[in-house]
Amino acid sequence: MRALNGKLVNRETGEVVALVENSSIGRSTRSLVPITDPRVSRRHALIRWQEDSFWLFDLGSSNGSYLNGKRVTTAQRLRNGDLITIVDHNLVFEGHSNPTEGDTALTVADQTIVDVRPHDAIILVGDIQGFTSLSERLAPAQLAPIIGTWYAEIERVLEEHGATLDKFIGDCVLAYWLDTSPRARLAALRTAHAMQSVCDEVRDTHQQILEKIGLTFQTGTAIHLGPTAHGAFAAREFTLLGDAVNLTFRLEGLTRQLDKRVLVSSSFLKSWDAGHAFCKPCGSHPVKGRTEPVEVFSLETPPA
Repeated sequence: MRALNGKLVNRETGEVVALVENSSIGRSTRSLVPITDPRVSRRHALIRWQEDSFWLFDLGSSNGSYLNGKRVTTAQRLRNGDLITIVDHNLVFEGHSNPTEGDTALTVADQTIVDVRPHDAIILVGDIQGFTSLSERLAPAQLAPIIGTWYAEIERVLEEHGATLDKFIGDCVLAYWLDTSPRARLAALRTAHAMQSVCDEVRDTHQQILEKIGLTFQTGTAIHLGPTAHGAFAAREFTLLGDAVNLTFRLEGLTRQLDKRVLVSSSFLKSWDAGHAFCKPCGSHPVKGRTEPVEVFSLETPPA
């Protein structure tokens, strides 16, 4: 892990912890910021470097994480001087999103771009469906553990199957594999299936709360394979850009229209005949921003 331009200062003790790309906060002694307090969950919160900023995630903790006095229900961008409160423990974030001089090799108009190159990639997008309704009808204290648990479990699943987590965007996750071999495609299908299992577990755990408001917890997932630009478009952060990424987001939107939990594109199955054993044709459908309809398949039989 590499240190970045950010730190947490314990307001009571003055202790300073330099943040890394993934900085865990919790009762576990393995946390970067351990807090010995029975009211703090073992994996309570996470501060993650994404693009050009640090973001705070609550990991479904029982007693919640608070940013400047407000309970964290979705990922929150941190700004210099922000106060993070976990139970009675106050941590002040110090840092900013601007790159420091000499961090990277090539600077153009004050923006650092390093080794950006074209690369075929398997792209996965997962999204919580009906999130606006959940946000409107649940109190922050009810919503936070639901979304936090989803964040934590999705990150675990992605890591388990070799995916790179690009970013969480509110109620959505973007991940990818730069390997496009049959093995990586199998991993992508297994990941999508495991993400649905996570969704089911979250729903079952919080069923009593959800039933009271007449809502459920479900997600849609799309997988596509196509050309991307891969590189450090912002200081220290590698990400994907390109039409293939945009199309994957559009395909995830089709999951609602077709009432399918996981959709894959024909490009993902191209030159991989074995993949058709796991997927069922769903026809071609118009997609916003495309002149031609896109052929999609639903994941019906996940790989063992």
